[in-house]
Amino acid sequence: MVDEPKVAPLNPKSVLLSNPYCAPLREMYDRTAADSATSWDQIEDEFLAAISAFDRGLPQAFTGDGAIKDLQSKQLSGALQNGKGDWFNNLLALLLERCAGIETLYVRRQVPGLIIAEHNLDGVYPGDESRAIDFLLEAKMMGTPKHANSPGQKAFGRAGSADTNKRVKELAFKSIDLKGEASRRLSHKGISPTGGAGGGDLSTWLHASRPRIYFFMAVRVVSETDFAAVVRWAETAAQVVDAVGLYCYESGPGSYTDYRPKKGIQPAYQLDRVLYRACTDLKSLKETPPPPVIFDVPPSVAAKADELTEDATSRSPES
Repeated sequence: MVDEPKVAPLNPKSVLLSNPYCAPLREMYDRTAADSATSWDQIEDEFLAAISAFDRGLPQAFTGDGAIKDLQSKQLSGALQNGKGDWFNNLLALLLERCAGIETLYVRRQVPGLIIAEHNLDGVYPGDESRAIDFLLEAKMMGTPKHANSPGQKAFGRAGSADTNKRVKELAFKSIDLKGEASRRLSHKGISPTGGAGGGDLSTWLHASRPRIYFFMAVRVVSETDFAAVVRWAETAAQVVDAVGLYCYESGPGSYTDYRPKKGIQPAYQLDRVLYRACTDLKSLKETPPPPVIFDVPPSVAAKADELTEDATSRSPES
């Protein structure tokens, strides 16, 4: 018997709520939560103003003694690695909740994969533990200006595409693993999974299988080449998930942190359009909930590796 996944409402996390460098992001999120915005177009200007203020507030050097500098460095890392991404993720979730008329998106833990024993998922629907997940939100922000934790970086900062390839590869594995396990469970019960391998076409099978996976990226780009690379990675991601929403921004003349939208993204990948598509999917799920979860299926052979490793590390060596 597989443990049922645990759920909780998707709320802002501790780094975003308390990190001193995240103040502009917190303030913008609070304003958005207090108004009635339901689309990206309604918050785009505030988004750019907040990320501009956040990036301008990143220190170029730390002050004080060693312990204080260490604390500042850890806080800066937390803001960049967690706070900024959580802010973007929760902004999108807030817009989707209002647009689709659902109470909340959720967090689920211990969701089984085909190869990895379990995944932790942010931004899923429905929250009902007895129902299969049919909607998954992944949101990432990439690209930063030069700051105190990257003193060797060039003046304009880190290219957005430098991190995009890693995130897309991670997402590709998660998509295959989750959809593969969902299909295996259906097959175990004698239910033919939706779609198929498409004559060897992995993308065809992934797009026909559940759960629906929406991937959103907000990327700071530093050049036309950087922008072209980000767009190519978005196109790659679209082969393994159901939809990719991309928003790029660039600095204006005279400042590396005075941002404006980067034009030229194809309509199929424009964040505002894909967000509306996600809203439509959520509305449909609200009206017609997905089927019950299939729990009473043994884990895949590959997924047993985690269990065996835990068992091996908890026992004394056999004589």
